[in-house]
Amino acid sequence: MVVFQGGIGPAGHSTDDLYVLDLTNDKFKWHRVVVQGAGPGPRYGHCMDLVAQRYLVSVSGNDGKRVLSDAWALDTAQKPYKWQKLNPDGDRPSARMYGTASARSDGMLLLCGGRDASGTPLSDAYGLLMHTNGQWEWTLAPGISPSPRYQHAAVFVGARLHVTGGVLRGGRAIEGEGAIAVLDTAAGVWLDRNGIVTSRTLKSSNEHDASSDLLRRCRHAAASVGSQIYIYGGLRGDILLDDFLIAENAPFQSETDRVPRSENHNRNHNFNSDSPPFEQYTNNSHETAPGFSTDKKSIDMLTEASAAEAEAVSAVWRAAKEASHASSEDSLSDGIGSESPLSETSPMADDLDDGGSMEPDVKLHSRAVVVAKEAVGDLGCLVRQLSLDQFENESRRMHPANNDQSYSSKKALNRQRSPQGLHKKVISLLLRPRNWNAPADRTFFLDSYEVGELCYAAEQIFMQEPTVLQLKAPVKVFGDLHGQFGDLMRLFDEYGYPSTAGDITYIDYLFLGDYVDRGQHSLETITLLLALKIEYPEHVHLIRGNHEAADINALFGFRLECIERMGESDGIWAWTRFNQLFNYLPLAAMIEKKIICMHGGIGRSINSVEQIEKIERPITMDVGSIVLMDLLWSDPTENDSVEGLRPNARGPGLVTFGPDRVAEFCKRNKLQLIIRAHECVMDGFERFAHGQLITLFSATNYCGTANNAGAILVVGRGLVIVPKLIHPLPPPVNSPESSPERAMDATWMQELNIQRPPTPTRGRPHSAGDRNSLAYI
Repeated sequence: MVVFQGGIGPAGHSTDDLYVLDLTNDKFKWHRVVVQGAGPGPRYGHCMDLVAQRYLVSVSGNDGKRVLSDAWALDTAQKPYKWQKLNPDGDRPSARMYGTASARSDGMLLLCGGRDASGTPLSDAYGLLMHTNGQWEWTLAPGISPSPRYQHAAVFVGARLHVTGGVLRGGRAIEGEGAIAVLDTAAGVWLDRNGIVTSRTLKSSNEHDASSDLLRRCRHAAASVGSQIYIYGGLRGDILLDDFLIAENAPFQSETDRVPRSENHNRNHNFNSDSPPFEQYTNNSHETAPGFSTDKKSIDMLTEASAAEAEAVSAVWRAAKEASHASSEDSLSDGIGSESPLSETSPMADDLDDGGSMEPDVKLHSRAVVVAKEAVGDLGCLVRQLSLDQFENESRRMHPANNDQSYSSKKALNRQRSPQGLHKKVISLLLRPRNWNAPADRTFFLDSYEVGELCYAAEQIFMQEPTVLQLKAPVKVFGDLHGQFGDLMRLFDEYGYPSTAGDITYIDYLFLGDYVDRGQHSLETITLLLALKIEYPEHVHLIRGNHEAADINALFGFRLECIERMGESDGIWAWTRFNQLFNYLPLAAMIEKKIICMHGGIGRSINSVEQIEKIERPITMDVGSIVLMDLLWSDPTENDSVEGLRPNARGPGLVTFGPDRVAEFCKRNKLQLIIRAHECVMDGFERFAHGQLITLFSATNYCGTANNAGAILVVGRGLVIVPKLIHPLPPPVNSPESSPERAMDATWMQELNIQRPPTPTRGRPHSAGDRNSLAYI
């Protein structure tokens, strides 16, 4: 519902009647609420919010004669409705108008800024909370805000109050860094883009920031939904704005693990022995009103989990062993588990010493967003959050099959400019998250010439990119898709898709390889991703997986799909052209220089990011170095207790690497996390090396037998990582994929998966014959 009260118009002050906009039956209708007794009276410039999902609280304003400092509350759970004038204890805020009042999820109302009777903008903030005995109390928030302001907007995301825009004395708009400020109520500090604010003098910056210009406004509206903040309209000078802004903030991110409590207390000189500290509203649940303690505890648990995660990462770094491994395949056969100490004269020795003092910024959120399994109704109504400790299958990893065989000599392909609009045609036909349907006759809608044009246009972009991409957060990261185009559409539908109508304007997309093979729609998957790369070259990023190689995808389905759906001649031509393109794909990506993303792993040979950067493209697996083999094929060991290097069950010459290798690599390269794909995991994502490595897999029910969930990782601007999951769904009864005709047409894929099945999920025993099958190696 929407609640409205008071204001001023051409005819003067409005009454103090209370109105509610009912949104429940899709027939929006305003209702005037019958309230008994005296109320706040006609006023404007006041602020109001719903506290604890129960109390409407109205604060301050101007009644036409004077600026006010009073506070009123209406209990929506008690009838007949009546306003109660509050007489709170504590440090009361001064009289003001044009401030903001924002309710935190645990029931605290935060009054921020405003303008006093003399027209002076205010910079303070006060928290208002009702105790269990019914008494309300004001408490001055600690810290130094970046700037005084009024006619601004403020919304909570978790425990953080995000303040945008506003004006100074005389109506001059706040510019530069001061246009955005955050009050972290869990840590008791004000933050700007440079960290904790210690002085109100705004730092000048020579760098032009477009987002600061966008937020140079006043009298705008703001709202938060989940981790996203929406801003609409307002005034910029005498210009009435009609734009709509969206920003994403890492949910429940807090500075508590970075700011000592003692500093918070010392920073607030207004506290005394009789005044409770501001942090009590986060830490003392018994002081809060009944009915909302559960929400407060959830926030506490999230904050503590983030701090614990950071401590675990720091402990791993401090305990990392200084080791180096042989870089040749011969040494592997001599003794894979052997280690040699790092020489103290090594140029990396200083980096290893410094790594232990690095402040960890990358954190895995303690809750994952999950879409339920049910196939009925709107999936958006079935989204929920689960604590990470509920993912009991997280360690059940399964290994896809592979084999090493080379293919015949490549056919020379003509390179011609892509016709303008071809990629837009692909996007219009395939980017349909809610209503994409598989073609009933399996015929692919592009011919071989169009495939060649699309590949050429994308190839020109890949040729200009470095081998290791450098990306800025926020980023959505996708794991293996393996031709399961329906899962890609579901992920787009549930969690946003790359379009100006979606979220491409404020978040990048990174795909970690293995776009083809195994699934029945490899052609749709790779062509859509290439088209999106052409349309959004700076925001959609693709790196190479081990199945983006001709000798692999000739065996595991992609070549057969091209022939089956495009005809033998055109199909082989298109398959060859795709593989020529694959040789140009980047091989890794760095996010904010703190997270490295790759397909496989670091294996035995990769000790520095520079080794990957030096790989020249185009490159094929048959001429690639051992670094390329490790990058695309290696896996972590079975669990954190298995250290060093071990033989990989995938085949000879391949290795698995232990948590000590991960810790050493991160420390040496001043990284905090490795995100990789390559292995099917039951919950869609799996942590390894005490959280310093995450395996990500986005295709559900891999090969139709694994029954695994699929996941993506959303890396927020604050480098808090939120896993988002989908569970496997059966195809609808009337789907072309489930028709008897399609069942007959798909026998080639069924036979392929029988001949080359994926490794059984970890924990399930191998049959006696499995050790000689392609699945085992």
